Amino acid sequence: MLIFASLQLVPGTFSIFYHYALGKTNAKKADDQALSFILGAEIFVSIMLISIYTLIFTIFYNSIDFCPSIFFWIMAGIFCAEAIIIFLFYYRRGKTTELFIPRRTAKTISTNSRKAKSRSDAIALGLFSNIPELIFTFPLYIISSVILLDTTAIPRALIIILYVLVSTIPLFAIRILYRTGHNLANITRLRAKLKPFFKLIIPTLYLLLAIAALNLGVLNNG
Repeated sequence: MLIFASLQLVPGTFSIFYHYALGKTNAKKADDQALSFILGAEIFVSIMLISIYTLIFTIFYNSIDFCPSIFFWIMAGIFCAEAIIIFLFYYRRGKTTELFIPRRTAKTISTNSRKAKSRSDAIALGLFSNIPELIFTFPLYIISSVILLDTTAIPRALIIILYVLVSTIPLFAIRILYRTGHNLANITRLRAKLKPFFKLIIPTLYLLLAIAALNLGVLNNG
């Protein structure tokens, strides 16, 4: 959940989208569209988590050797690789907030943010802005689904709701900034200031997740 809340592509897209929305309409309509964007982001996370959980449940639940230790070794290796990739390549060099995505993709996102006019456009933008980061989030969906499948103490629906809400905390934070008089320049400077923190904390969280995966797999399954 913390990794989802720390990734920066969706918040960056949202800040640009809100900026253009304020330029095209009044504050109330812009805020309504912002909430639609957030809804789209929540829908994406919900669909991915529920779909992968259902798939894993269908394929492996009745298996005699459900999630053998090799699975957790593989996931730990993936998380270590993600930590290295994030640290080296997630942010582009320099003091800007530019991310790993190709410049053509960044231009497309900016264009779509500018052209969005309706709530449905905002929902679609919030939904599809998550796709470029699937290289980092897909393993998180997998391990989360496995843990959900083995969870009995806490209702799974409650965990999924919490997962979705935590992933959108940065979007609500940006919305509050806009509603309290801040603009895109202020928010971009803040994101640039936080860049060293996220560049360090995200790989650290992936490494901690790798350790947790080994603990679950090796210690519990042998």
